[in-house]
Amino acid sequence: MDTALATTEWQTFTQQYWNVKRTPLEYTPRGSNGPSLRVVCYRDRKGRVTLPPYQPHLPLQFSPTPTEASYRIQRQWLQTARLLVDDMIAHGTRGYLTFSPAVTDPRPWIWSCFHVSPWFTNYIDFPFQMDQADRVVRQQANKALRAGYVCTRSGSLEDALACLAGSEKRNEFSYGITLEGLRLAARLLGPDALRVYTCHARDGEPATARVVLHRPDGRACDWMAGTADGHLRDGATQLLISYMLDDLQRAGAAGYNSCGASQETVAQAKTMWGGRLMTQYCVQGYGLRSARHFLGDVLRYMRRRKSVRRRRAADGQTTTPQNGRCTTNAQDKPQIAREAAAATIASQTVQAAP
Repeated sequence: MDTALATTEWQTFTQQYWNVKRTPLEYTPRGSNGPSLRVVCYRDRKGRVTLPPYQPHLPLQFSPTPTEASYRIQRQWLQTARLLVDDMIAHGTRGYLTFSPAVTDPRPWIWSCFHVSPWFTNYIDFPFQMDQADRVVRQQANKALRAGYVCTRSGSLEDALACLAGSEKRNEFSYGITLEGLRLAARLLGPDALRVYTCHARDGEPATARVVLHRPDGRACDWMAGTADGHLRDGATQLLISYMLDDLQRAGAAGYNSCGASQETVAQAKTMWGGRLMTQYCVQGYGLRSARHFLGDVLRYMRRRKSVRRRRAADGQTTTPQNGRCTTNAQDKPQIAREAAAATIASQTVQAAP
């Protein structure tokens, strides 16, 4: 619970804006001297446990008794986590519930027949230097500097929202945040906890923006990000991220959570910053909504399989197993090069939520 997600101010905003009820829970099966599990949940109007849109994860803290024996720690985790699982079953769940990478053992949910899937994010630990990033990132940031882009913090919320709208329209999704919502968050959290970073072109036009949740001595969380259409390839995004990381370090953050690296093009971009890939688990109960989602995954897989087969046939691609290994024929190499180039370009321009 070392992030702004665990603060009363953030939870008040979440409760008011998304019309959910904040529900802090604590489990101490052996009393005050035993292991404990604290979690902040949100419930919808039907009392179901839910995670509001674009909330990075549920704040959760597990505290075992003082011991170095791994089997004791595992046993205590299973005992306390089962109590949370039973509460979730009793009240019901709505949508995916995401935990932070601190939860490394999702078996209590698996054993209770929840659908459990791994999602991914990147951690950047401080201190951070730009030479830890890929050369392409540094080149893009320098390109933006030469073009006259300027980065600021606590700039115009209207400018930030305009940048977010660019990515929403381009990638066909919605953060669900309005200008009034941003103003509410800014008023409740204050400029230190809710850090709004914007990058403007030489003519003053807003180019890209990021909204970050910060807590001193904790890990900052990337909440929302977006880039206007006319500034996708000018290096503004890389320059702003560099500026943001420097500012967070000066503010006393322990590190940075990019909050999502599961989508392929997004993962390409975030990998270039040299962070650590972290696994976080999402759990989901069963119902009509989840059934539609699973069916959608099956259909998307079948379409992807058909598309790959058609593309390979059109390009004359084959993969031939040799001595237990699958090798790519020479005629595959131009296609692979084209795909790699396309992925690199997309990784510099796509901004999306986890």
